Amino acid sequence: MRDAHRAMTDKQQDDPAAADGADVTIFVCTNCREAADSEARPGIALIEALRQAALDKRLTVKPVTCLANCEKSPSAAFNHRSGWSYVFGHLSLDNVDDIIAGAMMLVSDDRGFLPLRGRPACLRGKGMTARVPPFHHYEDMPQ
Repeated sequence: MRDAHRAMTDKQQDDPAAADGADVTIFVCTNCREAADSEARPGIALIEALRQAALDKRLTVKPVTCLANCEKSPSAAFNHRSGWSYVFGHLSLDNVDDIIAGAMMLVSDDRGFLPLRGRPACLRGKGMTARVPPFHHYEDMPQ
């Protein structure tokens, strides 16, 4: 399985879709495993499906070794170039269209914020793990 992870990482380096023009990057954990099968890594198949679905969109899909969201495996994160980041879990190949739809909502928001209204079900409630402010977010910082 380690070879599959390495191949995925090597493939990403050669991926023209990884150009810096994307507004949102979808990171997918390649280390998540299903409890019953310690070798199965569903994130690898999810990456391939998301890459196909993201063609011709302002999205990049990249593997990441770990999102520290193991209890909600498999996991993915959205990172807006100048906006908020989000971590999600309990995802599957059945959620590919919803993941892309959610990422495009983030692309479309002028604030780089993923609104709750209209967000696909897999990206709300128990599926959402964290929302992280952008580096330049000073609104909540002490003076």
